[in-house]
Amino acid sequence: MKRLFLFLCLLTLLPFLPPAAAEEDALPDPPVLSALSEDGLSYDDGTLSVRIVPDVRFGTNVFFIYVTLTDPAQMRTVVAGRPRDKVTANPLTLAARCNAVLAINGDFYKGHDGGLVYRNGQLIRNALGYSRDELFIDENGDLNILTTNLTNNKELQALVDDFPRQIVQAFCWGPGLIIDGKDRTQDPGFNFRDKTSCGYPTPAQRMVFCQLGPLEYMFFATEGKEQNQPGLTIPEVVSVLMELGTVQQAYNLDGGSSTTVILCGNKINAPKSKLRDLGDIICFTTLAAGE
Repeated sequence: MKRLFLFLCLLTLLPFLPPAAAEEDALPDPPVLSALSEDGLSYDDGTLSVRIVPDVRFGTNVFFIYVTLTDPAQMRTVVAGRPRDKVTANPLTLAARCNAVLAINGDFYKGHDGGLVYRNGQLIRNALGYSRDELFIDENGDLNILTTNLTNNKELQALVDDFPRQIVQAFCWGPGLIIDGKDRTQDPGFNFRDKTSCGYPTPAQRMVFCQLGPLEYMFFATEGKEQNQPGLTIPEVVSVLMELGTVQQAYNLDGGSSTTVILCGNKINAPKSKLRDLGDIICFTTLAAGE
């Protein structure tokens, strides 16, 4: 009789219970601890590979962060608070929310009101007529840089509507630095100084998102004046990336004190500098069972 009573109570409560989370919203597995190298600069669990190579360029500490995925779904974004508010949070907290193996700062879209913004397939903001370049990441995990001098919203919207693949992530910082292997800073038809607020000629901390091939990426991070180092100008960044000969697409993300590289919960770049709260991060997760 008692069991029957409990069953009837459950039936009564069912309409008020929250729906089960969709399978795609499930929290990824945590990092495989044994996949992290002893020096804390590389990780390989068979489904995700990360390799961080420190170097010095233009008198500044830099980091080449190589990432290889087995599935585009391993690349995600995490935002602080609600997507459309101005809330920020500690990047370590944001990284833990998705069990990130690797976490990189995003474009801090919450710091301004322009641009087209997608996060994990969700349209967050559609404020076209914005001057900065857009970065679309499609369902294949490919980087697509939208460059245009158009300010007419209808023409811009047509470019977005005609995009042939699903937009999973869209960032609005820029500029695009390398497109299809070509140095865009040499394009006489584009004035970077007018279209960006990235401090084009000023040495600074930088973060650049690059694609090398299918599901193969590289982030280029630099230190700067916050660490008593010169930092790099945008032309200097591009010269380093072009020297590699492997970068197909390169897009400038938010830099300065936002520049953040976290591997398995440890901040790699500028380890003595205070972590800045961020509005969003890009994270990479494992498909292997965590330990």
